[in-house]
Amino acid sequence: MKTGAQASEPMVTKLVKPSDLPAPPQAAIQIVHACSDDKTNSKRLAQLTASDPVITAEILRVANTPFFGYGKKIQSIPRAVTVMGQRALRSLVLCVAVRDALKEDAIPGFDIASYWEESLRHAVCARLLGKDAWLDVDECFTVGLLQDFGLLVMFFLNPERAGMWPELRHKDPVARLELEQKTFNITHDKVGAMLAKQWGLPDGLAEALGNHHSPVAENIDRKKAGLADLARCADWMAAVFSTDDKTKTLQQCRNLVAKTFGLDPQLVDRHLAMVPEQVEEAASALGLRIGEQLQFDEIMRNANRKLADDNLSYQELTRELETALKERDRLAAELNREIELAQEIQQSLLPAKDAAGAHVIGINVPARELSGDFYDYFTLDDGHIYFNLGDVSGKGINAALLMAKTSSLFRCLGKKIRDPAELLKQINAELCETTTRGMFVTITAGLYNPATGSVRLVNAGNPPALLIGKHDNHQVLKADSPPLGIDIDTDFVENEFELSGRSLYLFSDGVTEGHIARNEMLGIKGLLNMIIKVNTLPPQRRLDTIVDCFRKSPEPLRDDTTMLLLEHNDGNGKPAG
Repeated sequence: MKTGAQASEPMVTKLVKPSDLPAPPQAAIQIVHACSDDKTNSKRLAQLTASDPVITAEILRVANTPFFGYGKKIQSIPRAVTVMGQRALRSLVLCVAVRDALKEDAIPGFDIASYWEESLRHAVCARLLGKDAWLDVDECFTVGLLQDFGLLVMFFLNPERAGMWPELRHKDPVARLELEQKTFNITHDKVGAMLAKQWGLPDGLAEALGNHHSPVAENIDRKKAGLADLARCADWMAAVFSTDDKTKTLQQCRNLVAKTFGLDPQLVDRHLAMVPEQVEEAASALGLRIGEQLQFDEIMRNANRKLADDNLSYQELTRELETALKERDRLAAELNREIELAQEIQQSLLPAKDAAGAHVIGINVPARELSGDFYDYFTLDDGHIYFNLGDVSGKGINAALLMAKTSSLFRCLGKKIRDPAELLKQINAELCETTTRGMFVTITAGLYNPATGSVRLVNAGNPPALLIGKHDNHQVLKADSPPLGIDIDTDFVENEFELSGRSLYLFSDGVTEGHIARNEMLGIKGLLNMIIKVNTLPPQRRLDTIVDCFRKSPEPLRDDTTMLLLEHNDGNGKPAG
């Protein structure tokens, strides 16, 4: 027998007739279609939305809740269309319409409150993942809310099987799909695809509803497949809170999200920790009743107890306990504010744009909330300019703290030590004595004399620096010294040269290992070609243009992206000499 994911459309229509499917209000469908039509202007959309007083009242109510809030109070539909935009309005109308498609008593004996609780978990998980996947978060929330609606329809058409819901609810996505097929001879993803077609939903939503349990098919457009991938991962994240074997489900969830979006387990766990509170906020916004939410730290505690009961090795238990302690710390009520403060502090460590006149500029784009990259430049009392660009190993708070320490040491000691090699030797000694084992810092640092154009440069483990002159002549300055924090007895090699009208580019490995196209790493050669293409632009526009290529890439930033440019400008943004 074919599975639900394999069943053909003719077979599906034999089991479920289009006339059997619940339909949202016609006005809602018209609004959804209008939002998806590029030819619909804001005025027409506002008129169409305002024509239904029930939808109008509900859209304004929901849009002004804290969960869906848009900053300022929205008091009219024209204002809603302007502030929210067509895609967000479409998502909100769909959420409200789906919520009202089946009344609470439509399925006798079915606990519809727990169904909506599960759906809200999917929606919140999809929304959280959407930020990391660079997807529209409102559309992601809608996909999550809709992705299991086919299951509710199956119970609506087969109310005598309402007693199966608790068993289905507590299974992981794979086991649940198998039980659906056995129980109904069809699965919710196929019913969802039929609903999407019946309601005329946009292609991206339709693909997500119909393919989130299928392997990523080659014939699916990758942009559309992104929502299907997202829904699949959100399914496993939501299952962490409802399955019986939460430990196994959590591990499978981490593996799937890492494979699909490249997110490390700690970031996945942090998202999971935010789910209960956001589910409550979403339920309040949509006027849905749900029960008390299971907290992620309780899941982690239970997981650790299970590990102990199963007599796992001491090393495995230690790792799980360490993870639980980190999670407990991250779940502190002021976490979000602390991260914001940390970001502000990191920004304050970066130099002011005019700290070195027109000679040095830099740019840093963190891949996550906190950056492990840094750069700095400052002018000494004799007119010389110190500059650096560094990259701390690892991610998260530890890397950010080591970044702050290294940057501060460089600025403090650099005002007294006028030799770049000796300066790095002193910083290296301090880091070797105090830094956590296994962490290190790659850095390129130099001292520039604007009066003579001479540069004294030390590259300690960083990617090669590029020295680019007129007519695209270039020189690659490779690392001659190891990173800081590894060997206290390291002597650092200094390379001295004249700038002579050339431009010196420093960059972190997030640039050369970044992706400007799917599965295509830039590399040194690609960066060199990119610099040559923009070399006639003013300095700041050069760096902005290069970094924008990573921002516009179909793949999210995998690492911090940092660049620094040194040149002697003539005052018009062009290299002198």
